[in-house]
Amino acid sequence: MYRAIALFVLALGAIGTARAQTIQEIDKRDAAVVEAWNKTPLSVQHVVFVSQHPDGFGQYVARADNVFKPGEKLVTYAEPVAYAWQDVGNGQYQFGFDVDFLIKTPDGKILAGQQDFAKVSETSHARNREFNLTLTMAVNGAGPGDYVLEYKLHDHGSDKVATFDQPFKIAN
Repeated sequence: MYRAIALFVLALGAIGTARAQTIQEIDKRDAAVVEAWNKTPLSVQHVVFVSQHPDGFGQYVARADNVFKPGEKLVTYAEPVAYAWQDVGNGQYQFGFDVDFLIKTPDGKILAGQQDFAKVSETSHARNREFNLTLTMAVNGAGPGDYVLEYKLHDHGSDKVATFDQPFKIAN
């Protein structure tokens, strides 16, 4: 029994002497993530139609489907990845996008669209990597049928561009 207790005490001692992670080590790994981020093409993840305006990054309620009533607004939640940060001085960075859109038929015929539909920009003391877009589209006058909403993001801090599609249906 004494031997088991001694082994237990030795094990506890080994746990206590394990080297702890430091902020400097976290910063070093974060710099490597930023380097990879900068080399990655602009992309968009977690693209969903939402049933209400999101409260923040990752805080959304996805719609049950992509079927909308005539005149109902299409609200999109999307998380861009690998955008550029511009140093604007005073220890701050700016990032954002010019957003274009197209409404198309499923076979690609363009029905409507607009360049610079939205301009989204943020300024922060951090190089934020948790950033989401909430885009609201009113599709007035569209009859029942299947459509595709295409958004194109133009990065403010670089020449990177990303496009994503969202099929949807208008039904009575």
